[in-house]
Amino acid sequence: MKINLPSLLITCEVRGDTRRYRSLHLVEQLNFLGITCCFLHLADLSQVDPAVFRWDMIVFQRAAYGQRIRKLMDYYMRRGTVIFSDFDDLIFDIGMFQHINSPDFVDPIRSYLYKKTMQNIHTTLQRSEGSLASTEYLAARIREEGKPAWVHRNAFSLEMLRAAENARLEKKRHLKRNTLVIGYASGTPTHNRDFEMIKPALLEVMRKHPQVELHLVGPLDVGEGWGTLSERIRHFPLVPWRDLPFLLAGFDLNLAPLVMDNPFAQSKSEIKWMEAAMVETPTIASPTDAFRFAIRHQENGWLAETGEDWKNGLDALIQDHSLRENLARQAYDDVHRHYHPAKRAEDLAKTLNEIFMALRGRPFFPGDIPTREEMMDRIEERGSGHEWVPAKYERDPSYFKLGFYALRNRGVKSLLMSAWVWFRRMIAPIFPFRKL
Repeated sequence: MKINLPSLLITCEVRGDTRRYRSLHLVEQLNFLGITCCFLHLADLSQVDPAVFRWDMIVFQRAAYGQRIRKLMDYYMRRGTVIFSDFDDLIFDIGMFQHINSPDFVDPIRSYLYKKTMQNIHTTLQRSEGSLASTEYLAARIREEGKPAWVHRNAFSLEMLRAAENARLEKKRHLKRNTLVIGYASGTPTHNRDFEMIKPALLEVMRKHPQVELHLVGPLDVGEGWGTLSERIRHFPLVPWRDLPFLLAGFDLNLAPLVMDNPFAQSKSEIKWMEAAMVETPTIASPTDAFRFAIRHQENGWLAETGEDWKNGLDALIQDHSLRENLARQAYDDVHRHYHPAKRAEDLAKTLNEIFMALRGRPFFPGDIPTREEMMDRIEERGSGHEWVPAKYERDPSYFKLGFYALRNRGVKSLLMSAWVWFRRMIAPIFPFRKL
């Protein structure tokens, strides 16, 4: 007897790592399970013809409410489709704006638009039946909004795995060197406060250990007071995600600081530990909810909360090569055991079944859920060249299409403000934003 497999649509309006981890990796996992799925940017939602596409579930990933979303929700809700949101940040709570340390927020137009976006994302959540979240901390905050929430943690993709393995093997061929590299891949310009928290510890250990270099990836302001130590700091620009493993493999120790009294920072997932673990690089991190989930202190990583903890942890890890090696090896084993996309796909199927049992009184996935081993066999059969995530999903809509979407859904004022923000960012290298 033929089993009718369910279908799922994922849509978002962001780019970068958020879209990749929370949308495209989800597509890969659903494809492992054999579930019909599709990803579309919000600007491309006009391609969805309700008469043709009868989705069992639609997931709005970090999506700001507007006319198009309203129409889509109204139509599919009447037909019993499960409408869900998905979050990897506290972006739905406008009270969190004060905790986001972004340089361009000194621009009042940028601040206004961001707050408006947060309000609209909150509306999307309120109109959803429930939500997926990358951490238990986020899920708890969503439940405080009166919505049921399930945790689906981030995972790497098969392509990330291939890149990481290449970087790891290259690292092992070039192990001999006289320096010890402490590295921090900040990713966005919102981590200045996190870095400032560990700066005194870094200054002290770099003075004490002359072989230590500090490598920084991304737009980070290290501030004043480094003196001659600045000669041992190397800055790297943001790199495409496919190249990042080769930078992380060059670290002897990976830094993942987060200010503990900042709820926006607390909501972050453990991907900085995960990405470093994939290339067998040990991590020292703040003990947020997500890092405590992933890291067993002094077994597969190191947790440090206070400035003294960071100083002592860095000192111990710098001096003990065997300790770093043991942490890295265990982290590598753990990340493959718990974060492989086949394992996460198995978890996803169980989570979707729980959601549909709670909201519709029936499971999402028909029949038995494929095990991780069965999915690994399927992956091996199809070969590494199989396109589990269509390349077109990575392409961004044109500026024209984005502008037209903004005009149709949020009006002329919003479009003009967005155009100003884009222009202001373009000239920022010449006329920098004032410091917060």
